[in-house]
Formats: sequence, C-alpha cells, structure tokens
Amino acid sequence: MSGILRRANPGVSFEMLKKLFSSGGPKMTLGSRGPVELVDLSLRDGQQSLLATRMSTEQILEAMPLILETGVKTMEVWGGATLDSAMRFLFENPFDRLQKMSQLARPYGCALRTLSRGQNLFGYDPYPDDIVSDFNRAAVEAGTTVMRIFDALNYIPNYKAALDGVRKAGGTFEGAVCYSTGRPYSTEYFIRKSLELETLGADFIADKDMAGLKDPVEAWSLYTGLKARIKVPVVSHTHCTPGYGHICALIAMLAGVDKIDVCFLPFAGGSSHPSLEILALFADILGVETGLDLEAGRLDRVHEALRKTIDECEAKFSLPRVHRSVWPGRDRLAPMAEKTLDFLAAGRIDHALDKVHEMEAACGFPPPNDAVRKSQIPGGMYSNFKNQLAKDGKSECMERALEAVREVREKAGWVPLVTPTSQIVGVKAYFVALGKEADPVQYINLIAGLYGETPFPIDPDYRERVCGHREERRYDSSGFDRRIPKLPGTEIEIAETERERLLYYLFPDSSGKAYLEKLKKQTYADRIAAEEAALLKAQEEKARRLHDEAVMNRFADSMSDLSEHLSEAMTMLSTEEDPATSALIKDAAQYTNI
Repeated sequence: MSGILRRANPGVSFEMLKKLFSSGGPKMTLGSRGPVELVDLSLRDGQQSLLATRMSTEQILEAMPLILETGVKTMEVWGGATLDSAMRFLFENPFDRLQKMSQLARPYGCALRTLSRGQNLFGYDPYPDDIVSDFNRAAVEAGTTVMRIFDALNYIPNYKAALDGVRKAGGTFEGAVCYSTGRPYSTEYFIRKSLELETLGADFIADKDMAGLKDPVEAWSLYTGLKARIKVPVVSHTHCTPGYGHICALIAMLAGVDKIDVCFLPFAGGSSHPSLEILALFADILGVETGLDLEAGRLDRVHEALRKTIDECEAKFSLPRVHRSVWPGRDRLAPMAEKTLDFLAAGRIDHALDKVHEMEAACGFPPPNDAVRKSQIPGGMYSNFKNQLAKDGKSECMERALEAVREVREKAGWVPLVTPTSQIVGVKAYFVALGKEADPVQYINLIAGLYGETPFPIDPDYRERVCGHREERRYDSSGFDRRIPKLPGTEIEIAETERERLLYYLFPDSSGKAYLEKLKKQTYADRIAAEEAALLKAQEEKARRLHDEAVMNRFADSMSDLSEHLSEAMTMLSTEEDPATSALIKDAAQYTNI
C-alpha cells in the first residue's frame, strides 16, 4: 500500500490522501523497547530552517545552558550552513564557536553532533581526501562528539575520507542515508544502504528525510525494517513542512527507533523539525523513558530565550517573520495524543493524521504545505522557485518548473534533493522551465560522475550529450589549488594555522577568503600600520631625493651653459684691445670650472 500511495499519487490533495489511508493500514503499536533519546537540533538545523542560520555565538551560549538543564544528552550544533553563515554574516570563527559550546556541554555529559556532507564537507563541491579527513579530524578535536556524515548521492565511497578523520580524532561516526522519493526507490533500497554504512563501521544509522516526504505507512515499513536488520542504534530525522513530521517521529518511537531528532517548541514546526515537547508527551503516555526534566519553569526559560533570539534575528537581518508557537499545556494536548495512539493501533491512519494536525494547530505551528508535498521537493527549494520566478516576472512557469525538477532528477540518476544536489538540480530545472538550453558547470560535473555514482544509472547517451563523453569520470583532486593568498599590500598569508587553511579551502572565493582577510587586517593592524608608515616614509624620502637630484641637475646644466657662454665671450674678446677685461673673463671662466 505504501509504495502505491507514495509513488503513484504524490499530486493528490491531503484530503484525497486521507481517504486513501482510511481504507486501513498497518496497526502501529508499541512493542518492546528501551528508552528513547530526543536529540535537540535547535541550535543548528532548527535555526538554519527558520532563521537562515543567523544566530550569533553570544545568542547560542545564552540559550545553551538552559537547554542543557533539561537533561538533553545530544545536541546538533555545528556543520551544515553554520560555517558559511558564521563567517559571511557574523564575522565569527566557526571553530571558536564549537570550542566554546564544547566547554559548556562537557560538565553536563552532553554529546555535540556535527553534520558533514561527506566528500563535499560543508560546501558545495568535492574536496581532496586529505582536506576532507583533516577537516573532520579538526572538528572532533575542537569539540564534536558525533559526526553525522551523509552523501547527497548515498555513494558509500564518499563517506570514507570523512570517516578517516573522525576515527583519527576518536570521534563517533553516524552514517546517514538520504531519503528520497521517485519511481525506482523502495524501502529495501534505504535498508540496503544502511547495511552498507553499518559494514563501513557506522556507530549509528540515521534516516535523513530532509524534506519530510515519508508518509506514515512508509515510515512504519522503513523503521520496523531498520530495527529488524540493523544492529547499531537507529536515528530518525525528518522535517514538518508537508505535514508528516510529528506523526512519522511518533511512528519511529513506536517502531523502536533509538534516537529522534527534534527541536524545542519555538524552533520546531514549519520547515523545521518535530517538537521535543510533543514527542516527550507521547513518550510519557506510552511509558517510554526520555531522561528529560521538562518542569514547567525550566521549559518556560528555554522558550523565552529562543523566542528572544527569533525576535532579535528577524529585526537585525530583516528576515521573513516565522510562526510564533506556544505550549498549550499537557492537559489540552494529552487527550489528542491518546486518540492519535488509539487510531494508529487500529490502523486508522487518516484519523491519526487529523489528530496530530490538531495538536500542531494548538501549538501555533503552520498547517501542512500541500504544495510542497505534491511537488515532492524540499520546502526551501519550493520557496526559492516561487520567489525567483516572481522576481523574473515568470510566475506562470511555476508548474513547469516543478515538472522540470522531476524530469531533471530522472535524467540525473534520481538524485536525492539535498545540498548540493538540490541546488544543482534546481538551477537546471529553472532553465528548463524557461525554455533555455543551458547546462551549468556543476550540472555537467554531476552527470559526468565527479560527485560520485548516482543512485540509479544515467543514460550514457545523455551523458555524452551533456559532457561530451559516455563513460563516468571521478573527481580528480590534482588540480585543487592549495596556494594561500597574501593580504593585499603585505607579505602576510591570510591563513596561517591549520584551521584557518581549512576554512580558506572550504570557501576560497567567498566567505572563507573574505573572513580571513578581515581577520588578518585586525590581527596585524599595528604591523600593517607600521609597514604602511615605513612605506610612506620611504616614498617621501625617494621623492625628496629625486627633487634634490633634479635641482642639482638643473644647477649643473645652468653652470654648463654659463661656462659655454663665457668661453664664447673669451674667444670674442681675445681679438680686442682691452687686456684687463680679457684677464677678468678668463679668471671667471676658470672659477666656473672648479
């Protein structure tokens, strides 16, 4: 049933989908399980989803102790877009932030997780193996406990260099499989990829549903399958945009999943993640231990700090206003939660989905975005299409753009839509929607194979048309430019330490370079000022010397002219009758030759 609903009917409305679910589904009940860990993503993916990753280190360090007081044992705090944003918008050193967070978390015994894009690190292109390994090692040395590594293509070799760095520093490897939809995908595909990561040495396996597209039936099938066949702990990761986030997180709990990614209420819902508070309520009703202390006063302090951050970031960076969620209290939500569990146990998924959406509405979360669910793309990608088409006066092309995404994905081996493939596919689809025959460089590299092997094969004829060759070609790091530029006008390299070099290599043409140049100007301000003063003095001395030489040259020229004129005069007077005058002129001529 799940395969038919998920693949054949992505474009039906939510009401129609509920009718399809109402025909009955698997009876989802809690089996034998131990505690569940709710992993807090508020300070990384939560703020990235809702606040464009604009939280400063100061804001993070203010909220973090309040979160730690609730007993959270793992927090995702680094990776993804946080490095680029910290340097580009906040003029902050990402490594310094990570170290400070680690110092705060250590007394609480809280692990810190970082999200790494495998061979693409925290950027958008492949990097040489040694740089990938060194960056992951440096992140663990700076305070990362768990490194969640994923690859946009689920190509296992792209995990290896990052894993090497994690292991060198003694970190924990969480291997993430990117969930996606599309005709060739199946539950078995994701379980097989998970097993490959377990064989590679993963300490945890994560299901990374970056668009929140798993429907409840597919969630039950996947999570029960993973728990039956994977020996290491399993982690659930999803988003709420299409309306499945909370119910799929609940189903993960029922299926025995060990860890579930969540955010505290102000940073939950919408394009972000399920609410920690709602999942903790379900756990309490089910009798599943979370180890959290969510006493009302403690929770209020967390909510207040995060709401304050939202207000500050929206004002400072002119961000679009996000929803303002509220905690209506256990008494109001518990009856809905109990009904939800009853419906799931009876296989009435349609009613369970309704009840979960009632709970979300009571918390002030946005309603499900049916357009995102139908289009089967991440919410951010949908918004970007909509905004860019409107800006270009082409809003009527929106439906064609969404169709183009499916067409481009199919030609590109059905790649999942996550950074960097979502950007690559999105740009190409945009051109297709506008009727433009253009293949951006990154799209050519994707089709060529430089990002790795795609989940499903690309037609060699299509590769030849796009790239000029039929065979796959892998990324060659020999051309990677390792030279470190100097600060303009000085002999100072803009990256002097290993961490600075890694930040430069990550973004050599954008935020990394700009941040490091500004940093060095501040660090060496006195030296630069002294060098500039010395240079100015040298220039002034040179100008004075040239001036003096010019004066002396003019004087010498004048004396030479005078000597010549006197010589002519002597010649003229030598034939005249006044010997006294002649003698005087001769004496003057001799004087000028001294």
